[in-house]
Amino acid sequence: MEDVAGVKKKGKGKESRYGKRYGLEFKLRCVKLRLEEGIPVSLLSKEAGASKDVIRRWAKAYQERGEAGLRHRVVPAGSRRKLPGAVREKIVEIKKREPFFGVKRISQLLKRAFFLSASPETVRRTLRAESLIVPSKKKRPRNITRPRFFERSTPNQMWQSDIFTFRLGGRYAYLIGFIDDYSRYMVGLELYRSQRADQVLEVYRRAVGEYGVAKEMLTDRGRQYTSWRCWFSNYFD
Repeated sequence: MEDVAGVKKKGKGKESRYGKRYGLEFKLRCVKLRLEEGIPVSLLSKEAGASKDVIRRWAKAYQERGEAGLRHRVVPAGSRRKLPGAVREKIVEIKKREPFFGVKRISQLLKRAFFLSASPETVRRTLRAESLIVPSKKKRPRNITRPRFFERSTPNQMWQSDIFTFRLGGRYAYLIGFIDDYSRYMVGLELYRSQRADQVLEVYRRAVGEYGVAKEMLTDRGRQYTSWRCWFSNYFD
């Protein structure tokens, strides 16, 4: 008797643009478990990693054509169905009339307004053949070895401030800091158990007393920075 768990070991199909592709041996193993052993499709699907519909389709193909029904069908080169002339003419007509329409929009318009079928890729191939669109140029990769910097050019031109919240000893703690934008040096840093405007102002006053006054200040719109109670914003008016 076939082992259902053994299917799972061989169930890794190769990935392709159309999804997973399973080998003949794996398909045949699943089909025999289904048809000869009567294993439920749901269990096979779970163990093999293939969908229920796929397993049912394999079983039906095996019953109708044997092992040949489980082999991959190879489409010969050049056997693609030729696009009808009426569809091609309509694609060209729409593009010339509406040059800003994309391939997806043209495909949808063909189906809804003219009851004609053409996938976006078919529309793209047709327009390229008619020289109505050209392949887009590849964007040049950005030079990541030369990053762009926007910091100020001298100390005390601008300070930045924020409040970092974390847990300390089972309670919330708040780290209030001021950093110089040019040097990235912490000009002010204090730890508190709460976050109030007067505490922000206290850290700022200590930093000013030691390093001088910054020309600009960058903060978020937190209430600690905009509160009228400590007149913090008035320092920069």
